[in-house]
Amino acid sequence: MAFTLMTLPALAQDSSEPSKAHPLDWTDIKEVPPELRDDRCIDCQGRYMDPLRDVDTSVSPDNAPINADASEVELYENTAILSGGVSLTQGYRQMRADQVSLDRLESMGILEGNITLREPGILLRGERAQIYSETGVASIESSQWVLHNLHMRGSANILERDKDGLLHIHDGELSYCAPNENEWLIQAEKLELNVEEGLAVARGAKIRIADVPIIYLPWIQFPIDDRRRSGVLWPDVGSDSRGGIDVAMPVYWNAAPNYDLLYTPRYIEERGINHEAKAQYLNPVLGSWTVGGAFMDNDKRYEDDYPSERNYDRWLAVVRQNGLFEERWRSQIDYSKASDVNYMKDLQTSSLDSKRRTALLQLGALDYLGDQWMATLEVQQFQSLADDINNDYKKLPQLTGRYRPDGTPFEIDPIFLAQYSNFDTDTNRVTGERIYTEAGATYPMLWTYGFFKPTAKYRYLSYDLDKHNNFREQAPDAGAPMINLDAGLFFDRDTELFGNSMVQTLEPRLYYLYSKYQDQTGNPDFDSAELTFTYNQLFRETRFSGRDRIDDSDQLSVGITTRFIDQEDGREEFNASLGQIFYFRDREVRLGRKDPPLASGGSEVAGELSFFPNERLSARTSVVWDPYSDKVNSGNFFTSYQRDNGSIYNVGYTYRRPLTTVITAQPPTEEAHFSFYVPTSQNWSVFAAVNYSIEAGESVEDMFGVEYDTCCWKVRLLHLRYYDNTAGENPGFIDPTLEREDSTQVQIVLKGMGGVGSRASSIMKDMIRGFTDSEY
Repeated sequence: MAFTLMTLPALAQDSSEPSKAHPLDWTDIKEVPPELRDDRCIDCQGRYMDPLRDVDTSVSPDNAPINADASEVELYENTAILSGGVSLTQGYRQMRADQVSLDRLESMGILEGNITLREPGILLRGERAQIYSETGVASIESSQWVLHNLHMRGSANILERDKDGLLHIHDGELSYCAPNENEWLIQAEKLELNVEEGLAVARGAKIRIADVPIIYLPWIQFPIDDRRRSGVLWPDVGSDSRGGIDVAMPVYWNAAPNYDLLYTPRYIEERGINHEAKAQYLNPVLGSWTVGGAFMDNDKRYEDDYPSERNYDRWLAVVRQNGLFEERWRSQIDYSKASDVNYMKDLQTSSLDSKRRTALLQLGALDYLGDQWMATLEVQQFQSLADDINNDYKKLPQLTGRYRPDGTPFEIDPIFLAQYSNFDTDTNRVTGERIYTEAGATYPMLWTYGFFKPTAKYRYLSYDLDKHNNFREQAPDAGAPMINLDAGLFFDRDTELFGNSMVQTLEPRLYYLYSKYQDQTGNPDFDSAELTFTYNQLFRETRFSGRDRIDDSDQLSVGITTRFIDQEDGREEFNASLGQIFYFRDREVRLGRKDPPLASGGSEVAGELSFFPNERLSARTSVVWDPYSDKVNSGNFFTSYQRDNGSIYNVGYTYRRPLTTVITAQPPTEEAHFSFYVPTSQNWSVFAAVNYSIEAGESVEDMFGVEYDTCCWKVRLLHLRYYDNTAGENPGFIDPTLEREDSTQVQIVLKGMGGVGSRASSIMKDMIRGFTDSEY
């Protein structure tokens, strides 16, 4: 072992460890650089700062010479004794002590008094240590230790580091809390930390909270970073009026880097045990797969609620796949099927959106992406989750081919699309085949000051229907030419907005659309609907979704948009759009055979506005106003404000007036939304969300709760109330059988270790827009 001795005055100090530094490298938040103040630093009011964090670690120190500084040196045959503020360096490895004995034959050193051992990311302290320089093996008595990057600290009666870098702690402790805060910790007879693998094993372990032992575990293995690990995960605990006490205990198996499995037995007090499983697989050829499901044998609550059912077993199957092979072949599977229409309401308790789904998608698709052509083969059907809604038509299959124009300015782009669809259904409705084609050309002209894009094409639709009493003709067809002219100009000027230098644009746009009328009263409606009118509808070439109608048109859309763009960073801070369609003849093509033509004249006036003055505040609104009846048909407003301390405030309002030919007047739908998440002090936060039906004068769903968040643990208590209504619709409050459901969730997180009750954070993300949970 080579080493160099230098005698220095006893008062000399190593610049890497200032005399006023905290013994565990803890730095108050006031001294932490702003770019390093993350959420954890703010909660803890500080962080562990590694003085060696910028050191080059590409060269191992094991074979490097030892340089030693000391005020006194005594040399013997094979031993050197250094004393008086000893400092040793070996590559990026640093050692300090009151006295050091170096044995050159054994390549070993004994350190005594105020020992400090450092490597990037790790600090070890103690009273006496024995270190082998060639292997890095060390043994330290009465030790304290810190792993800076993991925000982890601990202590040990004896701490050993073996040649592989594993830390063996005897009679020690581990915590993610700040120094001198032991709100939770693990005490263990033996504790092994593998920093490279991110894994810890404890034997004879006690978890203590507020210095009270909560649980004793003879053996436990747990991760110390965010890498995937096999094992038992933290449970989910909650209570819901649809099932009572609800406890789930996930078990995770990390079988391989590209394959894992999660099994979750879940006890629901009033129902039984639900066995839930999910497997994930990733393959460069086959793509990413998720296969999962759940099964409950004889749901007791379901049997009580629906005694007329013959089978009370509940199950759910899910298959999802996404793949891209050789950048040409793209595949997708999205398949879900449940045992009954009430499965999602009863058993999907972590999300209101899931509970209110009205159908489960069952889709398989394969795309070929050519340079100029795209082909898609698709099969699709739905499982209805509502007793009063029929299953939608099945597409078994649908084949689409289309030409992909490159949009080069001032060059003719061909247009071609052909689609074959076969529609089937389990109900007594017409079935059959449909062929839709369109062919034509477009000529895009683009300038810096505007654009003009004329398009002409012919659309053709034909059917081969199975016999049905409601359809006399089995092979109806229709075809019509279509022309549209899309033109716009761009004006801009320098201006100011709230004292900031801006570029304001003014963008008028005209869109003329003509399509000849063809009688289509004998056509079925397999997958089409009339689109809801919005500003974007001004510039669409059809007012229908799906391919069952070739609409007739002779109309001109007029729209104008203005934007304010920050000259300094190019960020758009404000935009507003307003427009209307003028119809030059009645629109006779409708979905229903008896639906009257839509009169000529003008459409409603549609407007949109967005305001983003900074990264914290945003506001969006849209309105559809009928100038002929002087009534607002629909509108919405939503604004969100987020502060640097994590506060979130949301306010929203939606209005929709039913547009119906039914004589009985229906009231408009009005709903207000309020939600917030507000830290009231360094540790306490309150949160709530309300979706309030204005016409009913009652809340449709509301949630409120409190959170206590410290440096090393967090607890949330949440209570949710809701009605079993379809998403986006208000329930029938006059229904005497309507009952409000409720759910109570508790979440406890021991930071760095995980926690109980992830359903609470899922509900908060659903109901408080912009809320994101901490990553630790």
